[in-house]
Amino acid sequence: MHGELTLEQATQRVEDNFRRVFAQLPAHARAEKIAGDPAPCNEPSDGGPAGRVVASVDYRIHDLPPEHYGHLFDVLRAWWIDHRFTVLIDARPRGLYLWVENAADGFRMAAQANEAGGLFLTSASPCVWPGNVSSDDQPR
Repeated sequence: MHGELTLEQATQRVEDNFRRVFAQLPAHARAEKIAGDPAPCNEPSDGGPAGRVVASVDYRIHDLPPEHYGHLFDVLRAWWIDHRFTVLIDARPRGLYLWVENAADGFRMAAQANEAGGLFLTSASPCVWPGNVSSDDQPR
């Protein structure tokens, strides 16, 4: 399925995934976009051709107390599981890091907190073509 997506479509989907997950946090939480440029996918793990990119966004989440992060990670984990995501890594209790992948489309997300009290959400696509055409129109 993701081989048919363009970068524009994948970028929209990573933003949509972020918004859906962000909606699970308390209403007073505030999101600050800190990254959102495509990254090269020149050594894809899926065995596909080089030249593709990964659409991704990174947000820092503000206005939530670090002492509530453990509970928030429980909420996010439950939501992801209920929405067909598979947990790839749950680093708790050693650290606050969750990494998940949607079983249907290969899109991934992560939640991470650092020792300085920062909370971050990432949403990323599988490898897609950077142009506005599907994989059917790309050289093989």
